[in-house]
Amino acid sequence: MPHGALNLPEDVARDLEARLAATTPEDTSRGLFFLGVLDAVRFLGGPEAVARCLEQVGETADFMPMQTYPFPRFLRLSYVAAEQLSSLVGGHEAAQRQIGTQAMLDFLNSMFARDFVQQAGGDPKRLLELMHSGYRTALNFGERTVEWTGPTSGRVIMKRSLMPVPYNEGILQSALEVTGVHDVQVRGQAQSLVDAVYDVSWA
Repeated sequence: MPHGALNLPEDVARDLEARLAATTPEDTSRGLFFLGVLDAVRFLGGPEAVARCLEQVGETADFMPMQTYPFPRFLRLSYVAAEQLSSLVGGHEAAQRQIGTQAMLDFLNSMFARDFVQQAGGDPKRLLELMHSGYRTALNFGERTVEWTGPTSGRVIMKRSLMPVPYNEGILQSALEVTGVHDVQVRGQAQSLVDAVYDVSWA
């Protein structure tokens, strides 16, 4: 992708290009995550912002929730969307976190997650432990494991997630809050471009 082709700031474009280079033609995502990006943009920026995002990346809004799509298309859409929202939420990273939050909300309300949400029964530990198997039905790449550091704290290790740390922070924050716990804290630390650890806790 030519530098700046998506009208992104140089540092954002550079990060996107590196992640695109780390993907393979086999990496796919279900359409529900694309729709989650558009939902976040619509909620914060209105239909005009959605139209601008779609025009910039050459997409239409007719994603099917169950259908799989090449992951590079998701990366481009999410980065352009985050830049659209950055001025509204305090920067690109905050926007990525917001998009991640919406992605998890959409996922938890989808048919993919129904069974494991019921199995979790409102238990935040159980939900995080089940998240990998549920998530695997929506993404065909990446590994996620959990280590517990206390009764209400743990560490989530993500390998080859392909998305930036703030996006995954939003995902984990939303997943924990859905269980009804309070004072959720999520702090991610990148280990490489596509690997990171996330320390989580709640009250």
